[in-house]
Amino acid sequence: MQMRGKLRIAKFNARLRRWTKEEDDWLRTMRNRDFSSRFNRTVAAIQQRRYDLGIPQPKREHPWTGQEDALLGKMSDPDFARQFGRPHASISPRRRQLGVLAFHPRHKAWSKAEDELLGTMTDGKLSKRLGRTLVAVRVRRVKLRIPVVDRQCRPWRPADAQLLGKRPDEQIAMLLGRTVNAVKLRRIRLGIVTRRLKRRQWSVTDDQMLGTAPDSEIARRLGCNESVVQVRRCKLGIKCHRHKWTPKADGLLGQISDKAAAKRVGCSINAVKLRRFQLSIRPFEPGWKYWTAKEDQLLGTMPDIAVAKQLGRGVSGVRSRRLKRGIPRWNSPAFRGRWLASEVRLLGTMPDKVVAEKCGRTERAVRMKRFFLHIPAPKRRPHHAPKPRPELPGKDIV
Repeated sequence: MQMRGKLRIAKFNARLRRWTKEEDDWLRTMRNRDFSSRFNRTVAAIQQRRYDLGIPQPKREHPWTGQEDALLGKMSDPDFARQFGRPHASISPRRRQLGVLAFHPRHKAWSKAEDELLGTMTDGKLSKRLGRTLVAVRVRRVKLRIPVVDRQCRPWRPADAQLLGKRPDEQIAMLLGRTVNAVKLRRIRLGIVTRRLKRRQWSVTDDQMLGTAPDSEIARRLGCNESVVQVRRCKLGIKCHRHKWTPKADGLLGQISDKAAAKRVGCSINAVKLRRFQLSIRPFEPGWKYWTAKEDQLLGTMPDIAVAKQLGRGVSGVRSRRLKRGIPRWNSPAFRGRWLASEVRLLGTMPDKVVAEKCGRTERAVRMKRFFLHIPAPKRRPHHAPKPRPELPGKDIV
């Protein structure tokens, strides 16, 4: 074994046999499975030998019979391949060679009556009527060279022409299935005048109501559109109604929303906004309170939490207002001023927490000041003195 390893000789394997010239010749005419059963070799070994020699596997010579050609297109290609034992890739080229269409369960031949209906209606409507797909109807019509039906080119019947002018063009277009422009052009060509709606007959009493109230209110009373009232008022030269503001109505501005004020006063929302703008009154905002001068004086005199609790505001709102006004934080170094000599002498003599309580500063401010002056922190004292070790009984060792 050692000598075989030194000489680099492979271990004997009964399965590994050298290829003979006769076997190489049979590779050109025999398929892999037949070759494997005859010469007792694996398919993988045969494929590797073909790859080394560059010999492709010969095609299976299986001629098509008349029975198989007759059944092409009568069943799906996978079923055909399964029934006759042919590869699926060879069925489609054979069908194209013979000009046979693929099998489709819904495919049915076109009758003469169906061909006569092509072009008489739209492809979508005809597909629903015949129970075919839209693509099938369109392909059949193009194949027979039948032009598509056009709704715009339909001839006008005498019954259709009699409807023109008796109703609005939009209604006639919906009844006849045509466009509004087609109906309008046909009516103008025939010289038929469109039916006009009856105009409102304004009475003296109706004209006297104009300008006494908003146009929307008058339109609601008369049962017509607001634009009709506005056109009639402008035609008679009557100015629009303006609400007369009273001190009581002015007192509502800013106290409630503009919509509620307009409903209570009896005017439009734009009128309320304009009046409030003229009086320089801020809009009503229930979720927002404006800062007063008295509230601003409390900023910086106590912590922000205490100010917020006293004023009924949020801590973030108090902090934002203080920063906006440029007021330093309560108990901050900027508010307290410079360090006194007596306060500096206390640094390092006791813990920072105790110094902060005596000076009225934060522990962080004390620690930063001590660090800036290079003063070390005080040493921690032991909580109790160490106990002496008890002496062991026995003789003294000399």
